[in-house]
Amino acid sequence: MFSRPDREFTRDELALLFEGVSQLHDQMAPPQNLTCAELEAVRMLRDGLRLKQIAFELEISEGAVKQRLKNAKGKLGATTSVQAASLAENYGLI
Repeated sequence: MFSRPDREFTRDELALLFEGVSQLHDQMAPPQNLTCAELEAVRMLRDGLRLKQIAFELEISEGAVKQRLKNAKGKLGATTSVQAASLAENYGLI
């Protein structure tokens, strides 16, 4: 909550506060552009499967799994696949 002990906020101050809170809200919103394939690979990684196991289960190459995880990391702003899985879970995407 925001307040001033000495006076009410001016319209300009309220507009700045609203803009700042809106930007924070947008930054915390989960990305909407992850594909089902990317989310599936991240979900399987979260569940403890290794790249070879994920590739076998999905009937794709390990390179394709790596690419899906790389794409998901980029979209989630993660530096590692494990971090991507954690973020996706926290966002409720998986």
